Amino acid sequence: MHKEMEYTAVFRVSPTPTLILLPNAPLFTIVDANDSYLTLTNKQREELLGKGFFEVFPTNPYLNDNEWKKSFDAILSTKQAHKLVPQKFASPAIASPTHIDIKYLEIQHTPVLDDCGEIQFIVRSMTDVTESVNHGKFLQETQQAARIGSWEINRALQTISWSQELREIFEMGPEYPLDFHSAMAFYSDTNDRKALSKALQKATHDGTIFRIALPVTTAKGHKRWILTIGKAELVNGICVRIYGTAQDITEKKNTEEALISSEHKFHNLIQTIDGVVWEADAETFEATFISDKVKWLLGYTADEWLADPGFWEKNIYEADRENAVSYCQKHTKKSANHTFDYRMVKKNGDIIWIKDIVSVISESNKPRWLRGIMVDITEAKRFAELNQLERTILELNEKKDASIEHILSTYVLGIEALFPGMACSINQIRNGRLFSWIAPSLPTAYLQHIHNLPIGEYAGSCGSAAYTKKPVIVADIANNPLWADFKEQPLNHGLKSCWSSPVVNAQGEVVAVFGIYYKHIRNPNEDELAFIDRAGAFLNMILENHHHAELAQETTLMMQQGQALAHLGTWQWDIESDHVTWSDTLFDIYGLDKAAYTPGFSAYLSRVHADDRQRVYDILHNAIKKGKDTVFEERIVRPEGEIRHLRSWAKLVLKADGSRKMIGACLDITEAKLAELALNKLHAEIEQQLKIVAESEKKYSNLFHLSPQPMWVYDLDTYRFLDVNDAAIKHYGYTREEFLAMTIRDIRPPEEIPKMEAAVAYSKQHDELFTTSVYVHRKKSGERIYVEVKSNIIKFHGRKAEVILAHDISEKLDYIQAIEAQNKKLQDIAWMQSHVVRAPLARIMGLADLIQHCPDSGIESDELLGAIKDSATELDNILRDITDKTEQISR
Repeated sequence: MHKEMEYTAVFRVSPTPTLILLPNAPLFTIVDANDSYLTLTNKQREELLGKGFFEVFPTNPYLNDNEWKKSFDAILSTKQAHKLVPQKFASPAIASPTHIDIKYLEIQHTPVLDDCGEIQFIVRSMTDVTESVNHGKFLQETQQAARIGSWEINRALQTISWSQELREIFEMGPEYPLDFHSAMAFYSDTNDRKALSKALQKATHDGTIFRIALPVTTAKGHKRWILTIGKAELVNGICVRIYGTAQDITEKKNTEEALISSEHKFHNLIQTIDGVVWEADAETFEATFISDKVKWLLGYTADEWLADPGFWEKNIYEADRENAVSYCQKHTKKSANHTFDYRMVKKNGDIIWIKDIVSVISESNKPRWLRGIMVDITEAKRFAELNQLERTILELNEKKDASIEHILSTYVLGIEALFPGMACSINQIRNGRLFSWIAPSLPTAYLQHIHNLPIGEYAGSCGSAAYTKKPVIVADIANNPLWADFKEQPLNHGLKSCWSSPVVNAQGEVVAVFGIYYKHIRNPNEDELAFIDRAGAFLNMILENHHHAELAQETTLMMQQGQALAHLGTWQWDIESDHVTWSDTLFDIYGLDKAAYTPGFSAYLSRVHADDRQRVYDILHNAIKKGKDTVFEERIVRPEGEIRHLRSWAKLVLKADGSRKMIGACLDITEAKLAELALNKLHAEIEQQLKIVAESEKKYSNLFHLSPQPMWVYDLDTYRFLDVNDAAIKHYGYTREEFLAMTIRDIRPPEEIPKMEAAVAYSKQHDELFTTSVYVHRKKSGERIYVEVKSNIIKFHGRKAEVILAHDISEKLDYIQAIEAQNKKLQDIAWMQSHVVRAPLARIMGLADLIQHCPDSGIESDELLGAIKDSATELDNILRDITDKTEQISR
């Protein structure tokens, strides 16, 4: 769903006017249209969606609509893309809607096939080639040719004469009759004859020079283009003759068409690069060219950028501005190409990360131009920084002295740094009420106001999210019914929008709400929606872990308190002197008066139950003989005849003088032995506690098995896999059974095994060790991947093992290598654009100037035309080479 929304958003803002149709001939129902198409056709999206194409666009006044139908029919029959020649369209002028702009658009119909190879959609895209068409006309008007043939119409004598060169152009033999009518007959098109007659009449009337290029059919039936230049000679206001030149410009026409085609290819090349291509003055940084992709990247048009000399510097994010500008200046002065990352502010206020790849063009050994491409790296940058933030929080969470408030505050501040302008909060939910908790950037007065508010369906964003257990997005607090009773407080503090996501524990209870505030009206984009889901899941994991840790601490405290309250007595026995000392508690356990009783080993044995006496004697003497500690249970008989049950500990200690003594303790466990009912109840409580622990272990197991990153546990002695999660199974291609029958050597290429074995040997030397390394792994398919491995030593079912989290960074490394390769190719293209392309263009411009201003230069026209054609061919080959390089970048 996220991907579909992402593609729809990209489609809607695409600068190329595009329409999506169903292949249901003859209706061809319109499914969607992007913003550029709506602007071009002056239509609303509601006027198009669900209607047939020919119902909305029945005709084009400049084109027979059968061509559109034929194009659609060709798509349905061949299932291949079909392109129409550039067509003339009228649309309302942007500056003045009451006027009409004439544009030339190149239309392409492209089929989208489903998995069965059937046409699912037809994409109709329109490319504006008006500039190319107009440029062709401009070339036609500005290029002039040398005198090739001359002609004269003598009005006084009523004769017409052509030079021999002109006769050769029209392929006329010496006997070919020539008069005004036969000359006009070469112009086979009626409109062409009318145009030429009109030009002659105007020159006759006012004596002006005329220039007209028209197609002709020679005497031998060949098609040629002729440029005719003429002037009328007036005597006393009366035209006596008209004379001039005519040039065969057929090759020139072909050259113009080749240039137009090359220019069109170059324009398309620039627009297809996934980034903003730009050029700027190396001294002032003022832009001289910006590709149309800037509208997609920043929301500004190229004209808006070019109209402001300081646009680039002004729109760099304030915190990055000084470093970015100084970095570029420093490398420009050195004429050094450079690449750097910084943030820019979009027209709508969003902040994005830019990678700017810059080539410095020098003239006369001084930097003259900067040319480069800006690429949006926001998603990759934020993804990497968010991963790092989460790793930091997880490491902090492992520290026993880190409070949950400190952990969450660190996380919230990290999020706010990733999304400038965002203020975050984490509120606790208890007993159906909302309590302020973590919000380092929100006003204290506002937090006090929302503290202890009841949750509900209309209780603001956070209260509603907690009540419905669903995310709540409010772009405009002032006008949203959820905030009707609460909007005054946030608005007073400048808070205009609030997005909230509930944190739900494993029991389905909302324990907290993650809130995001902005000081302007704002809806989240696709990246932010994905982040909200990710942040909610991450917070749930942190809070669940903290909850389990608290349970464990409470259990430990209870055990410590139990030990402190236990009835435990201690003793010491000097074996050689038979001197025995008891603690006061031990006298109480035996029921003896400390003042009247002198303890000793024999006296002690006399108090041991007759049935236990010999066994206890043997245990103690065996401990003395072997020097080993011992634990045993015994029964004693108090003076009043009461029998008490003791658990006793004894330890032999050797003194510095060689003498021996034994120390020990006795725990009265009589109540535990006698209180069977109480013992059963205690067993039940213990079983319940064990169940809670088991459930806790299950939750931790879920964290392991449901982790999106591959994880496994292996035995440090045998290298054998002990457990593996689903992500590892999916990523590496082995089944769980296959994994558990393998060792970690089996997923390494041979050359990596020594490195792995050295790491394992190092791990064996430690009881606690957290490491991070990069290794090469091998999937079941044989594919090799680079992984970042994080490891920690644990006890797994009583065995020393290591838990592994493997993050596949192959794509990241490939991406970096691809970017570096792309940078090199883009620099090659920039160099070709600035150096190689200029040579043939300079020759063409020089030859054109020579033809225009030096008609009597004495250079043969064939030689000039040949030079122009050679230069145009060279330019076309250069542009083809640039196009090939760009296609390599796209691949």
